[in-house]
Amino acid sequence: MSELNFRFAEEKDVDLYYDWANDSEVRENSYNQDPIDYDNHVKWFKNKLNSSGCKFYIFLNELNEPIGQVRIDKNDETVIGISVDKKHRGKNYASQMLVMSTNHYLRKHTNEKIYAYIKTSNKASYKSFVNAGFIEDGVINVLNEKSYKLYKKSNDE
Repeated sequence: MSELNFRFAEEKDVDLYYDWANDSEVRENSYNQDPIDYDNHVKWFKNKLNSSGCKFYIFLNELNEPIGQVRIDKNDETVIGISVDKKHRGKNYASQMLVMSTNHYLRKHTNEKIYAYIKTSNKASYKSFVNAGFIEDGVINVLNEKSYKLYKKSNDE
């Protein structure tokens, strides 16, 4: 398996995130499938960067190329999302990215559970989350989409 590292997103990453968010496969697997407007994205991205409840992890391969991102966002509950750059899909990066980001986050937030909501049609994503230690908590309806609800918590509990 390739050696991955991560860093936290910065304002300079706004266009990279925009490209990832508007990727056709990412839009297809999102609950909101509409293309994302650039100006709205820039405002959203800056707000999230400045939010204490949001962590943007950018993952880099051994060539220091950005290969994808994980976002952990705490509101009423802590929710995780992931996308892998289309040039790097199919290389088993997703589970590794999920393990690294959730382990980092849960070391600092030991009493939290991280939740993932994945459309039942998105088998690859479901497999990545399960392989990363997420536990299925049932199938629910999210915005009229049949979805898996999964969670991961600190190993300290």
